[in-house]
Amino acid sequence: TARSPYGCGDSDDGYTLIFPNLAAFQEWRVHEEETQMVEFVKGDTHGSKAVPPRFKDHTKLVCARHSRSGRKKYVKKHPERVRKVPSRKLDGQGCLASISYKTYYDTEEVRVCYIAEHSHPIGMANLPFTRRGRRQTVLAEKEESKRAIQAASAAPAPTQQEGSSTPSQTQVQNYPSNPPLAHLPHPFPAFPGPPAMGYPHIGPPQGSPSQQELWDRMSILFNSIREHARAFDYPGPTVVALESVLIRLYLESPM
Repeated sequence: TARSPYGCGDSDDGYTLIFPNLAAFQEWRVHEEETQMVEFVKGDTHGSKAVPPRFKDHTKLVCARHSRSGRKKYVKKHPERVRKVPSRKLDGQGCLASISYKTYYDTEEVRVCYIAEHSHPIGMANLPFTRRGRRQTVLAEKEESKRAIQAASAAPAPTQQEGSSTPSQTQVQNYPSNPPLAHLPHPFPAFPGPPAMGYPHIGPPQGSPSQQELWDRMSILFNSIREHARAFDYPGPTVVALESVLIRLYLESPM
């Protein structure tokens, strides 16, 4: 039989799992975490203080749900906020499951002491408390949000029946035409206005004005309307219709 490495201890010291190298141990550890749906994190690492040293490194991995003693308990800054996933730390004694392993100077062999009994349920019940479970939760929330957006965008838009009109359009269309504005520099087409307004009738434009002339006319009109709005309340539907046209022009402008 092969001689055990110096410092391995007796056969009854608990280090009963033996792996040919560190890579084989890590492969076993990952398999154990995935099948049991648990998670181990590094708790302590130290070297041998004996002369000569009995081992190279001793590392202890503890269950991720274990509450370590000697640490000040965290006090929430905002206790009213509720976590989507409850804290994985167990109050009181915590979880005693652990994996301790030793490496040596004169061999690649790894000896392991495995305490496999957890103080909490394992398997699917423990999945939300692992990194893999939290990633799955985040991905599921993203997928659900994506499906909701797609469903909202795929919903048919409400169709307007033929011959019907919106309340704002009905109000505007019921306004009578007004007499022409004699002080404007150019003729303008007639626009419906609210009752009791002193808007004069405007005749049709002569010829085909250039686009710049159209913008000059609209600038004069808009400035005049804005000045009147300081002392006069225009009908709400008319203001909303003007705003919708301005927004549409803004969205069609080059960014």
